[in-house]
Amino acid sequence: MTSYHIKAVVFIFLATVMLSLPVHAETEDTFTLREKIKIYRQILKEEQNPQVLAETHYKTAELLEMLGRDTEATAEYLKIILNYPHVTYFSNKAEERLAALYGKFKETPEITKDPAIFFTYIKSLYETYRDQGKYDKAVYLLTKLIKLHPSNQAYYLDIGNIYLNGYNDADTALGYFNKLVELNSEHPSVYTDMGLAYEKKDDFENALKYYRKSIDISPLNAWSMYGLLRMEAIKLAKEKKLVKDWHFLGPFDNMDRKGLEKDFGPESGLEIDLKKVYQGINGIKIKWFRPFLYEDSGYVDLNKIFQPNDSVLTYALTYVYCPKERDLEIRLGSDDGIAVWFNDELKFKKDVLRPAQFDKDIVRVRFIKGWNKILIKAAENWGSWGFYFRITDLNGNTPGDVIFDPLKDDTRVKKIYARLKRQKGIQIARTTLFYGFTLLILLSGIYLLISNIYNTIKIREMKEDFISSVSHELKTPLAAIKMFAETLNMGRVKTEKQAKEYYAIIVRETDRLTRFVNKILDFQKIEKGKKIYSFENVNIKNLLRSAVDIYKDQVQDDDFIVEEEYQSGLPEIDLDEDAMLQVVLNLLTNAYKYSKAEKYIKVKAETKDNFVFISIIDRGMGISKDKITKIFDKFYRVDRDSAKDIKGSGIGLAFVKSVVEAHDGEIAVESQLNKGSTFTISLPIKREE
Repeated sequence: MTSYHIKAVVFIFLATVMLSLPVHAETEDTFTLREKIKIYRQILKEEQNPQVLAETHYKTAELLEMLGRDTEATAEYLKIILNYPHVTYFSNKAEERLAALYGKFKETPEITKDPAIFFTYIKSLYETYRDQGKYDKAVYLLTKLIKLHPSNQAYYLDIGNIYLNGYNDADTALGYFNKLVELNSEHPSVYTDMGLAYEKKDDFENALKYYRKSIDISPLNAWSMYGLLRMEAIKLAKEKKLVKDWHFLGPFDNMDRKGLEKDFGPESGLEIDLKKVYQGINGIKIKWFRPFLYEDSGYVDLNKIFQPNDSVLTYALTYVYCPKERDLEIRLGSDDGIAVWFNDELKFKKDVLRPAQFDKDIVRVRFIKGWNKILIKAAENWGSWGFYFRITDLNGNTPGDVIFDPLKDDTRVKKIYARLKRQKGIQIARTTLFYGFTLLILLSGIYLLISNIYNTIKIREMKEDFISSVSHELKTPLAAIKMFAETLNMGRVKTEKQAKEYYAIIVRETDRLTRFVNKILDFQKIEKGKKIYSFENVNIKNLLRSAVDIYKDQVQDDDFIVEEEYQSGLPEIDLDEDAMLQVVLNLLTNAYKYSKAEKYIKVKAETKDNFVFISIIDRGMGISKDKITKIFDKFYRVDRDSAKDIKGSGIGLAFVKSVVEAHDGEIAVESQLNKGSTFTISLPIKREE
């Protein structure tokens, strides 16, 4: 009998004995716990029967627990759960013990030697399965762990990322991310992962929404900053600045992580035959294919293109037409290792493990006139797999005359350049129009500025005239009142008749002052929209006669002639009598003030077409045609030189126009220089309610 057979017999004997023994503390007539563990592990190396293996792992775990080596015991229980789920007896018992151990570390870490080691081991175990592409085991383990510890946020994040980057299942990933949000709505990184999931679904609006939310919650978090970069990349994609239309070839095997150093065929430097068949991973036959279109732009998600997509690599090929020789920059960013050939010369190679970021790597190359060949090799290790790619000038701007075409189509290039030429002509025309319009706006602005300065000066002059005129209008009656009152007070009036005359003057000047103040107050109310009118039936003829009598008594001028002409049967109409009386007095005042030597005024009233027309006619200095449209503006007065001795506030005609319009009427002017003016008011006989 050989030594091998002797060892086999001894092993079988020990295995039979050990598996039949109960697990207790060390005794004098049994093996020590450590010796038992050593024997069990030897059994695990030689045994094939799943039932025996599950039982051996379980007994080993029990012994490890007795020795206080809980983390190692956990490993044994997890091996049963993951590798022998169909051996239900030991699988269920392993879950019970795992729950007990997990609870001890979770709830009372202060009395445990190594809680950090325990949880780190748990995490490293499912991460190992994940990195090996054994997603089912990683997910199975995480599902069990979530049942044990449903409030552990890291488990939801990790299982969501396995679905997102391993299975390419964005919807299931979002389900786990949303459960994490329910646990912690302020989690610093989950919203960026949700944005990546929506990007995989091509739902860029929601992707932007969650990237923004991540920044709002944790602006300084590194993963939030990565979300900000993804937002900028989405913007570049919308502007059609990221190249997505390539021919792809793959997947090839990269299990040893050395694929970037191997040539799988396309790197030979020869003209690439797009119809050639290559041998890919697991011996499958593959050839070049083109999954995108010319107009596509953005991140090239290789996980969505290839199956299998774990520990593999692929090639991407396109051609670039450049109208002239010049230096440009290739800007790219990949998730994992990447190599770039430009016109069959290796220009860049980096073996890394990182999230893709646009413009992460920049390579300056010399483009030749005509077609330029770009070949990329992208490796996958774990997680997201893809790349960003674009070409810019040396200032980072996208050149509009550089054309990408994986088919190297000369006809398409000619059409694009013809369109660019037309667009350039249109742009020149638009630029010319823009600058012409800008010049016009500039000149208009200068004109408006000058006009504004001029108007400001005119308004200041008007206000100065207004203040001067108001002062005069107030000063004159006040001086007369004071003079005659002092005369009466000092007893210098000799006769009763003379005293009555003085009293009459005081009353007249007081009425004049009152009317003037009321006019200013009424105008102020009109300007603020607060003037309230009291309408009642008024006899027009009586109103006009009253105005004439008041004004004649006010001026006390024997040379003043007023002619009155009233059509018979003038109707009564709805008016604010006080306001309309003030209007007529204003017109009479202007007619008298602007008359020259001949102080003649005619007051005329007639009806026509359901309107009453009131005219105030004078033979004064008249108004030039260019001034007629301005006389109703507040504070406006005719030229100082032509009326420098005539006092006035500048608000009389503005007041007149406002009151007339409040009565649904209109006022018109006819005038000739040095011949006189006619102001005509038209009022409806029946006002609309």
